[in-house]
Formats: sequence, C-alpha cells, structure tokens
Amino acid sequence: MNIDLSKIKYGDIVAVALSGGEDSVFLLYNLLELSTVKNFKVCAINVEHGIRGEESLKDSMFVKDLCLKLQVPLYTYSVNAVEYAKENKLSLEQAARKLRYDCFYDLLERGKCNKIATAHHLKDNAESVLFNLFRGSGQKGLGGILPEYDGKIIRPILSVEKQEIKAYLKEKGITFVTDSTNFDTDYTRNFIRLELLPKINQIFPKAENSILKFSEIAREDDEFICSFAEKCLTYEKSNVKISLPQHPSVLKRASIMAMKSLGITKDWEKAHLDAILALAKGETGKSVNLKRNVVAVKEYDTICIYKETITKQTEKIFNLGETEINGGLIQIKLCDTKPVDLKSGLYGDLDKIPKTAVIRFFKNGDKFTKFGGGTKSLSDFFTDMKIPVRERRNIPIIADGDNVLLVFGIAVSDKLRVDKSTNSVIQFNYKIFRSTNE
Repeated sequence: MNIDLSKIKYGDIVAVALSGGEDSVFLLYNLLELSTVKNFKVCAINVEHGIRGEESLKDSMFVKDLCLKLQVPLYTYSVNAVEYAKENKLSLEQAARKLRYDCFYDLLERGKCNKIATAHHLKDNAESVLFNLFRGSGQKGLGGILPEYDGKIIRPILSVEKQEIKAYLKEKGITFVTDSTNFDTDYTRNFIRLELLPKINQIFPKAENSILKFSEIAREDDEFICSFAEKCLTYEKSNVKISLPQHPSVLKRASIMAMKSLGITKDWEKAHLDAILALAKGETGKSVNLKRNVVAVKEYDTICIYKETITKQTEKIFNLGETEINGGLIQIKLCDTKPVDLKSGLYGDLDKIPKTAVIRFFKNGDKFTKFGGGTKSLSDFFTDMKIPVRERRNIPIIADGDNVLLVFGIAVSDKLRVDKSTNSVIQFNYKIFRSTNE
C-alpha cells in the first residue's frame, strides 16, 4: 500500500484530521501502525462544523470513543460553518474548509503537533483536478492536491485508491461513520465523485492514476515557470513591479503573484491577465483597473501593479513656514543670503509669487514653464521627467490658477527664476511621512 511517510520526520507529532469517516479512520490506523517504525507520535483533531445537527454531534462522539479506545490524544473544535458562509458570502463547502483549516493552524500554533495529516486520497485528487478544470483554472489548479502544503499540512495517502481503503477496513473489521452529505449531488464535488468519475472509470479504469500523473506534471511545470516569474518581480513598499519583456506564461504568473501580494487572492480572472499582457505591448502610461482599487500601469520597461487611493483635492493658501498636506510636510523658508549654487536645491523669488497662489495637487489643464522658457502641459512635463502616472496626483505643487510655479521635489518654473533683481530668495522642501498609495 502506497502510504507516503517522506514528509514525516523522527520525533514529529502528527495530528490526523479525524472526521470518523472511512478515509480518516483508515489514515489513523495506518499512521499508528507505522509510527513505531519511523518513531513519530500520533494524535487527532476533530472539527464539528455545525452543518448536520445531531448526526454531526454523534460523529464527533464516535471519534472521541475511537481515540479513547486507541489511546490517541484528541483535540476537538466546534464551529458554525452555516453562519460563517452567510456572513462571508461563501459556499458551505468553502466556509467549512476555511474554518477547518483555521482550527488546524490553531492546534499547530498551540504546539500540540507540528504536522496535520489529512486523508485526501487518489479519488479526491481526481475530483479536484476535474473541478478546477471545469471552473476554468490555470495550470496551478490542474496540479491538484499538494502532497504537502505550507510545510505543515501533509497528505500521506494521496496515492492510495479508494478501493484499497475499503478493503483494508473490511479486512480488519474496523468501523467508521458515514457523512450523509457525501451523497448529496447538490454539492459540486459530490456530483463529480458520484456521477462523473464512475462513468469515466467505466471507460478508463485507471483514470484516477492517470489524472494523478497529469497533476504531478502540471505542478512541476508550473513550479518551474513560477521560479522565473519570481525573478522578474520587485516588491516595493506600496507596489510590485514586473520587469519587461517577459514570456506571456511568465508574465501571467508574475501578475498573479503581484495581485495576491496586494490582496487579490482568489477573485482575479483571465480577463485581468489578458489586460496586463496587452499593457506590456502598449505605450508607457497606459493603465487598467483590476479589482479592489488595484491598478496595473505600463511604466517604460516595467508593469507596475499598485493599490490606488484617491488623493484628496486639498488646497491651502501659500505661506512661508511649514504646511502639512496629505501625509507630507512642506517647508518654505526665507534664505538669509542668496545661495551661491542654485542647483543644490529648489529656490525661487518670493516677490514673483502672486497673492492668489495656493498649494495643491495636479489638475487637468495645468501648465508649466520650464527654466529657459517653453510652456507645456504639466502632464507632458511629467512625462518628460519620467514621473509615473500613478504618482503624479500625489505630488504637491504651487499654482496660480492653472499656472504651475513649482513642482515640489522636482522643478521650479521659469516664472520664479532667481535673477539679479531678486531681493528675497526662498527654498522649497517636501518630506513624505507616508505613501499615499498604501
């Protein structure tokens, strides 16, 4: 019987996820038998999901009696998957799995075990691959159930056939409980298990083994491509950059990794990846909205993916001294003497600033006159200076109407030029306390 102990080490404490069903009971008995050979300890964890009422409580009682009989330490949890599914707009299957794994990690964090063994077997893997295929999953989903997840969750009987499990329990005379929801074809996975796979197996008797081999190949290929995707990613404080050019397969995976790091963990779609692929071939400055205020923008030889926040259109009257604005501190001070090197910072002629000037942020229609003359839109000036589109509305400016006199941290307009007639020189500084894109 092909039970995989490669993920279990000497001295490990392995908690069997024990529902009382035939698969988990099979796993418990076999790990107990093998524990003396490889010198590890076995305990059990039971999660009562609050789905089947009295039947579910009886199953948990069966588990308690079984563990008492086998002298296996048992840790029990009770959750309400029905209520959690409604509150979080999840299917009952999704909610139950989320809560179940929360309990697993709680037990791990409490130090009661260092591995959780689940009873996923060959048929379960086939169901997962088909389920992911039908819902339009990419290659990662076609990799099926992982033999090990997060270094903590292991699946020792993933290569074991369901028939072997049934035969073992029958031969040993081992009792177990049956979850009535396993036969409810309203559950998507149950439909695949009860209706679809039996028909496939009639024509292809070794289909589940073939699907396992396919999932292993798909997983290996995906891991190989993902290793390239990781290399082209640069994680910054509030964004992720993908270097270009990249092969579409690499770019797609890098985009998924970037979106996940910004909170889009599951609800990204193929349309999002196609949009990013189109951006990579497009012009600098082009952008596309993804999900949850996450934006992808082409910035020269990179795709930058970031979480957008709307900059408040704050406007403050121009004054000397310090001014706080949208997470930054503006400092405008009068110089005691005329600086010898005007290139060492941003300086301007105080008398050339109109009384109607304000400190604000970029607006459409703003104009800027460069040193030496030549007026153009502020947007074009930003492009010349290679300022990313995502940053432009977060850079404070001094403006009189649509005439921009100063772009903090970047340039002073020719209209504020310090010359021989200048009497009062002022210096401009800007410090950012927090990123407006966080």
